[in-house]
Amino acid sequence: VAVAPRLSAQSLEFSGETYHRTYAGYNIVNLNWGNSGDDNSTLLPLTKGFTVGHLESAKLSESSIPILVEYGVNLQYNAGKHYTNIMGGIMDNSAEYRINTFAVNVPVHAALNLKLDKVTINPYFGVDFRVNLLGSYTTEHKIGDTTTNTKVRLFDDSDEEGAAGDTAWERFQTGLSYGVSVGLGRYTVNLGFISDLMPLVDYDDDYTARLNMTTISLGYAF
Repeated sequence: VAVAPRLSAQSLEFSGETYHRTYAGYNIVNLNWGNSGDDNSTLLPLTKGFTVGHLESAKLSESSIPILVEYGVNLQYNAGKHYTNIMGGIMDNSAEYRINTFAVNVPVHAALNLKLDKVTINPYFGVDFRVNLLGSYTTEHKIGDTTTNTKVRLFDDSDEEGAAGDTAWERFQTGLSYGVSVGLGRYTVNLGFISDLMPLVDYDDDYTARLNMTTISLGYAF
């Protein structure tokens, strides 16, 4: 007589166990320019980057659903490039726009540590504090055999040569940070999102933008 196999379902459990993780990831960046998006997205093409960081955790509560607090620091490099070539007339006319930024981020999250057999799931929600250390915007215009290069320091609001001056981008940012990490053993995969609460660019109605970013990262837990 054939006997049907018995299926045993693994239950999802809340755990108060803390973790420590080092990670590296790829950033997909979007500057939301609002009504002025088409022109500024072309001229200021911040689109991708990399993040490397470390994350710690600690117990925030001892209830039946233990809540953890995550905190850490990461280094973030973002960049982008746009090239346009205008053909016609007596001479060719082309332009290339390049942007690079480098920042330090301090994320602080409330998180859960869920366990399903050997898999851990860590959903989190919190804030991200960012200090923009360096940023440059380079344009290269070529008309015929003549090339003109211009480089601007994006976060420098001084009157010095090469500084952005009154149009400088904001150096300090705060944003919402949320996502989920899934781990197997010591290895983790994270899908995270950051949405700026403060404008990164805030000069006038036609020159205002907030940064939105998606990061896919791999981590190693200690």
